[in-house]
Amino acid sequence: WECPLVRVDGKWKVGRQKPTVLRKRHGLQGPIDDALMDSFIFVRPSGKSSHAKVQQWAAAELERAIVHWRRHFRGDARVKLDREITEEDIAQANLILWGDAESNQLIKKIAAQLPIQWGEGELKVGAKGYDSAHHAPIMIYPNPLNPSRYVVLNSSFTFRDYAYLNNARQVPMLPDWAIVDLRSPPTSQYPGKVVAADFFGEKWELLPERDK
Repeated sequence: WECPLVRVDGKWKVGRQKPTVLRKRHGLQGPIDDALMDSFIFVRPSGKSSHAKVQQWAAAELERAIVHWRRHFRGDARVKLDREITEEDIAQANLILWGDAESNQLIKKIAAQLPIQWGEGELKVGAKGYDSAHHAPIMIYPNPLNPSRYVVLNSSFTFRDYAYLNNARQVPMLPDWAIVDLRSPPTSQYPGKVVAADFFGEKWELLPERDK
């Protein structure tokens, strides 16, 4: 039995303390694959990106995710359009958002609150920029609409076909975030050429660039 209590205005009441700042904790610590360990929804974009490579890649990766979830985990992933997501979905599920800030309404809604930003023609990771015409972000982060749940951008579980040969390889292959160069096609190991990747810090902040 468990009964969480919180002290409010000098009185105890049943409930949990709502976090006032973001921090990593059990069930909200990443990496990307952790979002698939609980209730989740694949969120399909209803719009289009102005970048053809991003549009095509995100659509292909989403379809692959649906097929491979069924093939590997023997279940059907829930899939909804961005405009169909309800307040109940936001409260109860991790949202796996596909596309970019142009094509996906939910990404657009939370984009300003994410540590990786869409700027003028580029993706900004701290002081570094990547051409948004042929780069895409993969990321896990507390959902700005419900910080007790995750949002994930453009990724299902991160091991791919190569790992299916041996279950010892079926472990997370990416950390908390990555930037993918879409000019290199996906392979049996990676969703494209990973040009940058790292974990977030304990407060979900971008860490200073380090030698890898």
